[in-house]
Parts: sequence; C-alpha cells; structure tokens
Amino acid sequence: MSNTTIGQKIVHLESVDSTNNYAANVFKEGRIDHGTVILADIQTNGRGQRGNTWQSDAFENLTMSIAIDPNLCKINNLISLNHITTIALYQLIKKYCQHVKIKWPNDILVNQNKIAGILIESQFSGNKMYSIIGVGLNVNQTYFESSKSTSLSIETNKNLNIKSLLFEYISFFNESLDEYLKHGEKHVHNLFDQQLWFKGTETQFIFNDKIFNGIIKNTDTNGQIRIEVDGALRLFKNGEIKYIQRLLD
Repeated sequence: MSNTTIGQKIVHLESVDSTNNYAANVFKEGRIDHGTVILADIQTNGRGQRGNTWQSDAFENLTMSIAIDPNLCKINNLISLNHITTIALYQLIKKYCQHVKIKWPNDILVNQNKIAGILIESQFSGNKMYSIIGVGLNVNQTYFESSKSTSLSIETNKNLNIKSLLFEYISFFNESLDEYLKHGEKHVHNLFDQQLWFKGTETQFIFNDKIFNGIIKNTDTNGQIRIEVDGALRLFKNGEIKYIQRLLD
C-alpha cells in the first residue's frame, strides 16, 4: 500500500462524544498515524457545520473520522481535501440510491433530503498541520426530528451492514485520492461541481435576511459558490447564504 492510503488502521470505539474530538486529541499527542480511521457505534455529541449538532441514533449510522496529514498524501489545499472526501461519499451513496446530489459545501442529499454530512477541521502542532475528516452517514435510522432527513434504510427498504459500508467508503476515498494524484485539483473540482444540487436551475436564497433568486453555476478554487444573480456572477462563502426552495416552473 502507498503511504497516502487511508484505512490501514481502524480504531473501533463503542462510545465517544465526537470522533473528530477523539481523533484530534490523539493525533496531536502523536498517538495516531496518518490515515487512521476512527469508527464509533455511539456518538454522544456529534458536530456538524457551523456548530450544528448531528443527530445519530446509537448503533444505527456510520459515524467516523479520518486522521490526515495533507502533506504526506500530497494534497495541496483543504478545498481539494473536501472535494476528495465528498466525491467518495457521493459515490458510496450513489451505489445504493438514485437522485443523489451534493449540497454545497459538503452535504449529500437523496431526493432532496439530507443523508450525509462532512466536517473537516484542521489544527497545528508545531509547524505541522493535521486535518481531521468527520463523516456522518445515516444508515439504518428511520426516525428523524427533521422532515428533511433520510437514510439508506429509508431509501432502499433494507437494513445495511455499517462495517461493510465503512470498508466501502475507505475504498471509494482511496480511489478519489488516486484520481486527485493522477489528474490534479481541477479534475476532482469538476467532479464535485458536476453534482451540485440545483446547478443551472433558478433557486431562492437568503443573504443578509433578504431573499433573492439566483442560478448556481459552480464553485471557485477557494470553495466559494458562484451564483448568477440578475445576469451577474456573485461569490458567496460558506455560511453566508441559505437555500429556500427551487422556484416552481
């Protein structure tokens, strides 16, 4: 195996507050290697983007983190790491479901309902940077507080093996990383943009408490989203806008 490959070591925890917290702590202390995957059966305080919580019933979902040294696996920037991670998750879900899309910046939707999310956090130890990739995939959970959530079980009417899905995701991640190493940043960036939710379709958004109509075009190399508004392209950062709905035809 290449030293860029992830998943050569897997740490299986029955319960933890957050796999990202656990991975960050042991990575900083030098007690975990690059590419190690942390899997938890129970995550008591899972976190999502911008401080949101991640609802996950015990033993029902895939909750995991990956410890990454971007320099060791030759990833030049965190945006590409997000693309690699998200594309791999998209491909895993696409294997089981139809109508799968990437909701910018890094959620996965099936039939417009959220099925998975990613949280990438970075920290410095001395002059070295580490990244922790948190992945949450709804697998066998069938009840959610939000009506806009779904799971593989809901979509397929099957109960799926979580550990098997873990190994499948590791395989897709390594394939996605290999694509990046062979074909470069632009290639994985284009793969990401091709699957953007509502790309090319007029949609409503909220920005600074005001509603506007726009058409998602793509994302830029800094991870911002490009939206055409009244014939002009505007750039928005993560957290600046909220989607409302697709305009009715």
